[in-house]
Amino acid sequence: MNMLSVTLLSVSLHTAAIEELCPWPESGSQQQRYQQQLSCYDQELVKSRRTLAQWEQHHEFVLQQHRQRTGRPAAYNSFKSSQQSFQQLKEQQCRWQYQLQLPDVQLGAALYKRCQLQLIKQRAEQLEALVAQ
Repeated sequence: MNMLSVTLLSVSLHTAAIEELCPWPESGSQQQRYQQQLSCYDQELVKSRRTLAQWEQHHEFVLQQHRQRTGRPAAYNSFKSSQQSFQQLKEQQCRWQYQLQLPDVQLGAALYKRCQLQLIKQRAEQLEALVAQ
């Protein structure tokens, strides 16, 4: 299985998991259902950002220790750069999905938040998996 297949599989698994976490509400007006969905995404984003921050702090601590022990800052600097790149990728990846839905701002917001949630969860899982190696 090549990297593209693994990435696509990972994204589809995250999509299914997010749809289970925040299923489309079955009752209420369209406006109420969007609000419920957005509220669920907001709650899950708070949890996921917290989890990601914990894994980032863990790796940053380990890499700072490595830098102090060896005097080589390359790994630490690369990790910091990867954090910035991830933030940019996440913002741009989700922004175009939002813009594609315009003028339906509610659907755009829902897709934007779902995209953010998918990418944050995926990044946190990747950082967690590095600990086991």
